[in-house]
Amino acid sequence: MSMLFDASALLNVVRERGGAAVDVLEGNYVITLTVYEIGNAIWKEAALQRRLSLDEALTLLGAIARICEKMRIVAPRNPATVLKIASILGITYYDAAYVVTAAENSLVLVTDDSELMRRLERGRELLTRELKAGLRVITSREVR
Repeated sequence: MSMLFDASALLNVVRERGGAAVDVLEGNYVITLTVYEIGNAIWKEAALQRRLSLDEALTLLGAIARICEKMRIVAPRNPATVLKIASILGITYYDAAYVVTAAENSLVLVTDDSELMRRLERGRELLTRELKAGLRVITSREVR
């Protein structure tokens, strides 16, 4: 099964599995935005929350960038569809980009964003009708 990892899931896989993360992630998918979202999350942890030193943040981001080089980068085909799904489901444009891209490419969406999962479950019928495709969503803990 081919999977599209959002930023939350990819970051958690790398943190939880360390060097073994590449075994799970290699050959799977991210969107062009993923590395930037992760970079922003790492920046927040280092600069605002002080949970990481700058050196730790740089090391983590470097590891993620190297792993992403082994992943396939994909993008949604139609930005208007992304905006429509974001509006219908009440999610961010960024989250909708993952949803639409996963559906368009028959990929399993891997996310650890509980609010996104809740909204996707609540809007499942609408989503299927709009995208004319089903969407399977799992968390990073379910990835084997």
